[in-house]
Amino acid sequence: MLLLPFLVLAQESVPWSREVVADALEIDRLGNIYLVKGNVVAKYDAEMNFLCAYDNYPAGSMSSLDVSNPFKVIVFYSEFNKLMYLDSKFAELRSPIMLDDAELYNTKVVCSSSFGGFWVFDEQNVCVRRVDSNLEISQQGTNIYDKLADADVIAMRESINYLFLFADDGKVLILDKFGNFYRSLEVGGSCTDFCVDNDVLYYSRNGEISAYDVVADNTIVIPTEGKNISKFRIRHDLLYMLGENKLECRKIQVEK
Repeated sequence: MLLLPFLVLAQESVPWSREVVADALEIDRLGNIYLVKGNVVAKYDAEMNFLCAYDNYPAGSMSSLDVSNPFKVIVFYSEFNKLMYLDSKFAELRSPIMLDDAELYNTKVVCSSSFGGFWVFDEQNVCVRRVDSNLEISQQGTNIYDKLADADVIAMRESINYLFLFADDGKVLILDKFGNFYRSLEVGGSCTDFCVDNDVLYYSRNGEISAYDVVADNTIVIPTEGKNISKFRIRHDLLYMLGENKLECRKIQVEK
């Protein structure tokens, strides 16, 4: 059942604003917009025309949504240690993947892998592992306990060349495409949201959005016209800002 109503405005060009009811959002590489409310995910095209929705109430509480591959969306349910693969129309591509079957127990964080399969953060061995379609471990990174210490990993995303691990103490660990430690970044404990576009990490802190370029190893602040940003996503040159009952989109230009 669709729980994410919105008001379509006449203006279709950027910038635009829509009334929505959502707790989180994601944007895929095709510009499709995903709004999340509770266990319901609703998908819209770039003009906010409704496409489809997914609600798997028996699966438990949704832990994360990864739309890195819009044709193979990952919905993860950590409570039951399982994930679902959905196609572009939100049809289930296969039966649920139970991570216990891969001897990966009590998993908290997963994300899609461009090599096929998906990454998991192995809390017991304090490393990342890539799992293939046969639930075999195809890649294991180095132990990163000395970098992570007592912090917990709360999210993970893959970019073109890197894997980003977000910790609850405001630290981001950047791994290479094989899961080995590359660099760490302190973004501060007040960080409220983050996303990755190409090899640039974006994060919100104190109502502002910062952009960290891994290759250039520098950080800039993106002007937000005085808006206090909490939930957001950036895809190419578009900034999507989710506020209370409103989704806004506008163009940005990031100078490197």
